[in-house]
Amino acid sequence: MHTNASVSINSGGTSATLTIGSETMTMTLLSPPTGAQISTMNATSLPTAPPPPVPDQPNPGVTVVTISLPAGSYNLQVLFNPSWSGMSASDFKTPSFVEINSWSTTSHP
Repeated sequence: MHTNASVSINSGGTSATLTIGSETMTMTLLSPPTGAQISTMNATSLPTAPPPPVPDQPNPGVTVVTISLPAGSYNLQVLFNPSWSGMSASDFKTPSFVEINSWSTTSHP
């Protein structure tokens, strides 16, 4: 994910706080598989990417938030909680997990 926010990752690498000015949003891996890690990288092409037909434009102030996983199959759930003035952690409700093959336009937890 590309963002203009500053990114602070918790020591376990399973949660990050994105901040712009006084506004924050928390990104959390729910029930992360072993080895799952949130990290950041510069917003530049990877050295292994084929050269673009036109050179990339610089992305000053942009950070890429990544999630790395060991090889395998996973159900990865990422929760984004924006925070507004006067909110506390108890104001958030984590939605229940719904398998993707059970999604519909009317499904809800």
